[in-house]
Amino acid sequence: MIVSQTPEFHVGDRVWVYRESSYAAVESAVVLEAPADRSLRLEYGDGHRGHLRAGRVELLAPGSGGPPGT
Repeated sequence: MIVSQTPEFHVGDRVWVYRESSYAAVESAVVLEAPADRSLRLEYGDGHRGHLRAGRVELLAPGSGGPPGT
């Protein structure tokens, strides 16, 4: 389960992803897809992509609603 103070995420949102090992370890990412199962498909700052099903995520900046870079 994803834990967040943000009720829902949208394509293009920039988020902080907190790593399980430490709340001091964070990565920024862009939401590529927000499926109905409340998981997130993300593209991280270094270019790799992942499907996050559990963890702590918080909104950094709302997106444009379009693909990353728009």
